[in-house]
Amino acid sequence: MALAFKPQCPPLGPIKAKARAHSQRLIDDRNATKYSVHGLFGIFGKGDLSADVGRKYFKNYGDVKVDFMHAHACRLGRSMRAPTVCEVGFNAGLSALLLLESIPHARVLSFDLGDFAWARPADAILREQYGAARFPGVVFGDAVRRIPEHAAEHPFRCDAVFVDGDKSYAGRYGTLSALRGVSRASAAVFMDEVTTEACVNGTYLPGGPQHERQCAAMDQSFWPSVRAYTRACHEGWLRVQHCAWPLRHPHDGICLGKFSTS
Repeated sequence: MALAFKPQCPPLGPIKAKARAHSQRLIDDRNATKYSVHGLFGIFGKGDLSADVGRKYFKNYGDVKVDFMHAHACRLGRSMRAPTVCEVGFNAGLSALLLLESIPHARVLSFDLGDFAWARPADAILREQYGAARFPGVVFGDAVRRIPEHAAEHPFRCDAVFVDGDKSYAGRYGTLSALRGVSRASAAVFMDEVTTEACVNGTYLPGGPQHERQCAAMDQSFWPSVRAYTRACHEGWLRVQHCAWPLRHPHDGICLGKFSTS
């Protein structure tokens, strides 16, 4: 009898070291990349000091988001033979690197607006390191439009997705909807920028007075995304399963859910 396909999860320590080295390459070329600190704007943020010390986006997540994604991505990867993971919000490529390393037999498709100077250099680094079969390169442009366009040109189905990117209500909801359109039934959904589980899981009527009263003030910049998650859950095609929050940022968490056909 053939043994079940159960690949081992790679240890997280070396992955964090690779992420740090990736950031350092961008930092070393900061005149061109404008990248100045490890984890800038992303899940690997550790509040590193730099010439720009004091700027509000130097958040220290204490590896909570990294640990969460690694643990759940490994678990998901062990049940899939050749998964495709789709992400919106490539940024500096650290989330893509984490997914590529956490699921060594996965292909990662990334979409990004490309509005940061470091995105294209980061894309080039990962394409060089992982090759086109595993990382074919970032699809740049508005993800809501580019996801279905790319699927029409190069058909694919997502087994898991990572949702970040556009911070507007229409953009985040559109991103979720576009990803659902190219995903398999019950695909896993990593949702970044979550204030509380109740604020995103459909507990409240989306954007209603109780939802706004309970959730809007926690982090005003995430309120549009929170509304989008809640709407998708309230409509029944997204379900939240597990969440985690960094100690220093209790209203800037990450959740794992899944797309639902019901």
